[in-house]
Amino acid sequence: MLDCIVLAGGVKGTLEQQEQVVSKALLRINGVEMIRFVLDAICALPQRGRVVVVGPQEQLLFLAEHFPVELVAEKGSILENILAAHRHLRSREHMLISSADIPLLTREVLEDFLLKCSPFTDDFYYPIISKEKSEGIFPGVKRTYVTLQEGTFTGGNVFLVNPAVLDASIPLLEQFLAYRKNPLKMVSLLGGGFIMNYLRKKLTLGGLEERISQLLKLKAKAVVVDYPQIGFDVDKEADLELVRQIMPRE
Repeated sequence: MLDCIVLAGGVKGTLEQQEQVVSKALLRINGVEMIRFVLDAICALPQRGRVVVVGPQEQLLFLAEHFPVELVAEKGSILENILAAHRHLRSREHMLISSADIPLLTREVLEDFLLKCSPFTDDFYYPIISKEKSEGIFPGVKRTYVTLQEGTFTGGNVFLVNPAVLDASIPLLEQFLAYRKNPLKMVSLLGGGFIMNYLRKKLTLGGLEERISQLLKLKAKAVVVDYPQIGFDVDKEADLELVRQIMPRE
């Protein structure tokens, strides 16, 4: 079975203030809290084990009436919240971790990602989507892209991790998560030579995997997926309006 973590905490930003909610996970899309769409997809997985939601517990209590979830109080940063959920679960097998702000996620999208990760012999799997695929489904939507020799890609908001490697990877993993929206800063963590290759568009996917694996003391794997929905996070008002148009109404 595959234990799952949904990250529903975070700093209250512009969207939360505008929509008068304490967490982005509670933004309403046509009358439905955004996190419900993510939980619908995760809970539909046949291999799904326990499901932990990390966030403001009191405001998320209603979820337990509709989903088989366990609530854990948020601690601060993304990594601190992951570790809080990990300590609650004490999983020994790979865990599926997702943000709560990707409402276009579906069971089909998750199953495609997990199938491409199988048989889970690496420690860290991260989905990436080509610019062509992303803009083919979401034309004009601004996303953070990295250009490699194999193509131009954006990242997803779901990943698969072996809990046994978390503690040893904490310091650098926190920096990578902090820089996830800034490709140049993220590449700077890899060393000076990687910055030059990035600027010259000479970085390779294999080279990145190897270097990240060395730094984080784990085996990292980038998984090219065909579903941009796994990376469509609601960060801006325009994102929210788009998903409100796409998603079914009550």
